[in-house]
Formats: sequence, structure tokens, C-alpha cells
Amino acid sequence: MTSLLKSSLNYQHKLIIQKSLIQLAGVLALIAVWQYLADQLSNMILATPKQTFLRLAELIMDVEFWQTLQVSLTRLTIALSGACFIGFSLGVIAGRKAWLRDFLAPARWLLMSIPPVIVVLLAMLWFGMGSAMVIFITVILLSPTVYVNTQKNVSKIDKHWLELAIIYQFSFYQRLAKIYIPAIAPPLCATLVIVCCSGVRIVVLAEVLGSHEGIGYQLANASSNFETPELYAWVSVSLLIVAILELLLLRPIQHRLLHWQGVGS
Repeated sequence: MTSLLKSSLNYQHKLIIQKSLIQLAGVLALIAVWQYLADQLSNMILATPKQTFLRLAELIMDVEFWQTLQVSLTRLTIALSGACFIGFSLGVIAGRKAWLRDFLAPARWLLMSIPPVIVVLLAMLWFGMGSAMVIFITVILLSPTVYVNTQKNVSKIDKHWLELAIIYQFSFYQRLAKIYIPAIAPPLCATLVIVCCSGVRIVVLAEVLGSHEGIGYQLANASSNFETPELYAWVSVSLLIVAILELLLLRPIQHRLLHWQGVGS
């Protein structure tokens, strides 16, 4: 039994190492393509990886870099929390209450159909330039995605489980923790990945268009001043935020939600 357990652990470790090496090879391939394109194009268009990383190292040593990062991360945290709370809460209720699903259908259709640029323009008109505008845009664009995925999967839950919850007098929290979340965990994890990645993009885009601080504002400044290495350094920061979110936040959540299914990758 012990030898079987050891061999199973060794096999899992080998899979993890193999997966990590393949991912590392993918990163190196992207950097190689980046370097090749930079050699073919002007430095005014595309900075080399070396120029970008050197400029990034210089930015990291500056206090303003961390202040900028704090502003964007604060906006991102508030916006993602708001979008997930609104979308998940309404999705769970609408998944069980047909009248609420029908009532929210026009608003859901409107929010998912309206072009993002219109949302940006309206938010700038209503809130002006600043954090409120950025957070509003991100919540409005992301919450429908969370709502739709949650609502559709909650509505598919086997009614027998819900009847058992009524028989054993489960509280709402117990139903949420023992029935709803386990039942919708796989699509919920996929939704969180999409929402977090899209959230970074939307926050940065909103900052580019209508903010006086944040990563997007620094991107716009670098672009207007033709500081190409700094431009790509801030792009790299945005990508690193997505990678850190996935590694330190989404994967632990996914492992927590799906460990009973044996899914941890």
C-alpha cells in the first residue's frame, strides 16, 4: 500500500514537472518570437525583451511605480469583488426563481449587447475621470458574465438534492456550501478565470481612456511620449498581474472547489 502511494505521488510529481517544463518552453518561444520581431522592426515600434526588462527593473526601483500599481490593484480588487458578488448572488437566486430570471432578462441582454466603448463614454459622462468611472465600467461589463454562468448552472441542479435540503431543513448557507457551490464549481472556476483576465484588461483600458493615474495612464503617457521600452514594460506588468492572479488566487480557489473531484490542475 505504501509503495503504491509513493509511486502515485512520484507520478504526480513527474506530471507537474513535465507541465512546468512545457509551459516554460512556451514562454521562451514567445520571447524568441518577440526578439525576432523586434530585430525586424524599428525600436520605435517594438522594444526588445532586454530593453523592456531593463526599463521594468528601473521602474520597480521608483516609488511612483508602486503607487501606480497600488491604484490599479485597488480598482481591480473592488471591481472584481463587486462583479462576482452581484453576478453570483443574482445568478443563484435567478437559477431557482423563474420570475427573477425573466425580470432580469432585458437588463442582462442590454448589458451584454451594448458595445464597451459606449459604456466607457457614458461612465466618463456620469462619473468624470477617476476610480469611480473605472470601477463602474468593470463591474457593468463583468457582472453579466458571472450572472449568466451561475444562473444557467444553478438551474440544472438536480431537484432531488434541493428536496433533501428542505427535508433536512438546511439553512441557505448550508445549501450554498453543500449543494450550489459543489454543483456549479467547474463552470464557476472557468468563469473566474475569464472574469479576472478580462478585469485586468478592462481596468487598464478604462485608465487609458479616462484616468489620471494607474497602469493605463502610464501606458498612455509612454505611448504619447514615444517611450517604447517603458510602454512594453507596463504591458509586461499587466501580464504579470494576470499571471499572479491565476497562480496565487485562482488556482488555490480551483483546488479548494474541485479537490473532491480529483481536479487540481
